[in-house]
Amino acid sequence: MKLFDCFSDAGYHSSIVTTFGVDFSAYESIVLGRLREAGCHNNMLIADDRMLGLSMSDAFQRPAHAGRRYSVTGARSSGVFHPKVIVQLGTKAGRLLVASANMTSAGLAGNLEVVGSVLTSETDRQAVPVFQAAVAYLQQFLAHGSVARRQLDWAMRRTPWLKVAADTDANATVELDGGGRLAFVVNAQDKGIGERFLELIGKRLVKRLVVASPYWDPSLTALGWMQRRLEPGATAVLVQPKTALFPVHALPRERGTVLFDTDKVKGTVPSRFAHAKVFVAETDDGDCVLFGSANCTLAALGREGVPGANEEVCLYRELPPGQATQLLGLSEALTDAACIAAADLPAYNQTDEIPLEALAGRLPGRFELAGNILQWWPPNGAAAEGAELLLLDQNGARNAGELVRLHGRDEAFSYRFAGSDLPYFAQVRWHDVESSIAVIVVEQAIQQSQRRMVSRAVHNSLAFLDDDEAFEGLWLLELIDAVALDQAEYRSKGFNDTSVGLENSEVENAAMILPYTEFIAGREVTKGIEVGSHLATTHHESVRGFLNALLGRDSPHVPVDRVDPPAIVLPTGDETDDGQNAIEGGEQFNNEPLASKPVDLSSDERQQLRRQQAYYKDTQKSIADAVQRFISDVQRRTTSQPLEIADLLRLRVLMMVVLGAGSNKSTLLPTDPTAKISRRQVLPSQGEFGWPYLTGRLLFTFFRAHAGSQGPLVEKLAVASDGNAGIPDDVLECWATCFWAACAMLSIPDQRDR
Repeated sequence: MKLFDCFSDAGYHSSIVTTFGVDFSAYESIVLGRLREAGCHNNMLIADDRMLGLSMSDAFQRPAHAGRRYSVTGARSSGVFHPKVIVQLGTKAGRLLVASANMTSAGLAGNLEVVGSVLTSETDRQAVPVFQAAVAYLQQFLAHGSVARRQLDWAMRRTPWLKVAADTDANATVELDGGGRLAFVVNAQDKGIGERFLELIGKRLVKRLVVASPYWDPSLTALGWMQRRLEPGATAVLVQPKTALFPVHALPRERGTVLFDTDKVKGTVPSRFAHAKVFVAETDDGDCVLFGSANCTLAALGREGVPGANEEVCLYRELPPGQATQLLGLSEALTDAACIAAADLPAYNQTDEIPLEALAGRLPGRFELAGNILQWWPPNGAAAEGAELLLLDQNGARNAGELVRLHGRDEAFSYRFAGSDLPYFAQVRWHDVESSIAVIVVEQAIQQSQRRMVSRAVHNSLAFLDDDEAFEGLWLLELIDAVALDQAEYRSKGFNDTSVGLENSEVENAAMILPYTEFIAGREVTKGIEVGSHLATTHHESVRGFLNALLGRDSPHVPVDRVDPPAIVLPTGDETDDGQNAIEGGEQFNNEPLASKPVDLSSDERQQLRRQQAYYKDTQKSIADAVQRFISDVQRRTTSQPLEIADLLRLRVLMMVVLGAGSNKSTLLPTDPTAKISRRQVLPSQGEFGWPYLTGRLLFTFFRAHAGSQGPLVEKLAVASDGNAGIPDDVLECWATCFWAACAMLSIPDQRDR
């Protein structure tokens, strides 16, 4: 199979890819592009942290989209972080790929590699335990609360068939319906991959042991250990002579070991580097196959009582007798014609060691940017005090932004970033030591990347949010409903992109969804740290951003000295620019309703006046009807299901529409067709179409207990628990709008006693 072709398959919303070494240009051009075109927008890359630093040292190989379209995590091991795993998750299906290939151009398209695919679907769930083991293994490398871990949580909420408990074992074995076993095999604390392989083979007599590996112990220690334990009738070792990486001097003469040329493998050309790692134990009952990232070394396999030092992942598969070598394309390479005499092999030339220790001394730590708050987790053992953080742009040049240290929190240090362009990379300088370059993972960019494509109609509607002349109106509710309808149609096709994952209350993953009262309990405000928005990965976030832009939230903060807070002033639509001069000039201000003054109007003027009055009445009725529809809708839905975060966005939009249309005047119907009228302030301060009455209805519905045993609707709100301290920004913004509305009502004298 061609590994890169797998990334073009649709049906998956998330991917997790692990690698030892990484070539960012290969990953972004070969893997990421195909994943996103296939609808997979939630992507995570995990690599050995030292190799990650090495890959960032080449200015021409630095990533263009890391930290924005996908997250990058550096993982550490007592040896090396070496697994090559690809997990693709979808609402109905999943695919697990375990390979020997790194995320490099050579690994994806050049080397001779081995890869195994495990699929699960609606009609075949027997491999689910293997997926559970894979996710349980991978999540240990994603720090709690990190952007990447929240990406994984996001994926799990949209993968109802996959549940991973805290005690899920990373080693899993499945008895297959068609016969044989499938196992996910890693180095555990008390048992290595090699020992697990021997356990799975059991007491079966091994007729032949076939081993292919590019790298070996200098003394062939792991190979000798496996031969002693299995006592095979024969051992076939596949080597590539031209690489001179096989220690032929250590070859045991007495164990019937025969060497074969991997260049004879079917479909292989001499220019390809043989990087596959395969172990086949042939027995009368079947072929026991182990393949994946583990070389034939003690560091990878371990031995009895001593697990391997490396982080490795392999798949174990049992096949009918004689099928393994055929399936792997090794049959032609294991014939007498492909046999190599030991004397014909070149002397062992141990490959140059990667300077891992030196790279470890230059680790920069982890960087994440949420809003304007940059957080830095220093590498283990590094002193944060006295360190200078350097921010870099996409080309590696200094970013013009400034950092202000806030405080330390747990193991992280927080800084407020001030600048027009967000940084791409960071570097740390300790006196005369300069770290390698780190990717800054930008939370908002990752969340935006997670949003799936919408229909053209919704896309065009979202474009109105970019209009500088647009203001709050009922059209925002129509847009929210259009996005929700688009999501519902998407889910009806078997997908799931909800922001909280509430569609199926029977799904066990829904245990992460909490009632509002439970969610809010114990939450605390953490100064300087933004919790984020639960709408961030949906297109509803665009509406939220539009509302915040209307409030000027994104404008620069200018501190001012104030003794008293400003009074809430609602426009009346008829204010004069200079009231004091108007009074001194003798202008009269009549408190009588305008309708009390007889006006002699022409036919055209009466028609114009009717149009103006009809506009006010129709607009008032439209807003009042929207309030009633919203109240009726949420009351109806809460009889059978909880409210979602998107309902808070609807409430906030309605509040802003009502308040934006409010006036201090008790009547607004025009009586003079030539007078200037306001097309926005259409709700009076009194009556059934008055903004205080409509605001009160919304607040009463959400926050007051109702007749009988029915509590306030806010208790019906369900919120996805993401483990963060504090309240999500979108929830706070809605509550702040409601509080401001209550204060505005109190500014109207007639409302204070109600």
